[in-house]
Amino acid sequence: MKNILRQLHYFSPSEKEGYIELIIPVVIKIYKACLRLRIYKTENGFVISDEGDTFYDCNEDSEYYYDLFLKNDKNNHYGIKLKDDYFYKEYPNNFNINVALSEFIKFYVYLDDYIKNNDIR
Repeated sequence: MKNILRQLHYFSPSEKEGYIELIIPVVIKIYKACLRLRIYKTENGFVISDEGDTFYDCNEDSEYYYDLFLKNDKNNHYGIKLKDDYFYKEYPNNFNINVALSEFIKFYVYLDDYIKNNDIR
């Protein structure tokens, strides 16, 4: 049981310089690892973003894959945007953090499935 608890501790949020890092226990094939998100406090709320390296090992830039995904995937993309290789979304103070994280997880699962199912690299 202790080994299981030690492994689950890995997913605990940790405070970094200027943001909170959270490792989500969802394996993303694009990364070949668990999803790692950052939460930044803003004046009027918070921003959730990834690490900016989703398509680091791919042939095209992030914008190319993001545009394909938005154009061809029919799932909800939750208003998540891309800027300088970072997927992000700003939320107001009164937005539930759990719902915001859920949106990002769903977005990444849909993105990962789209890339995988269409053999895009």
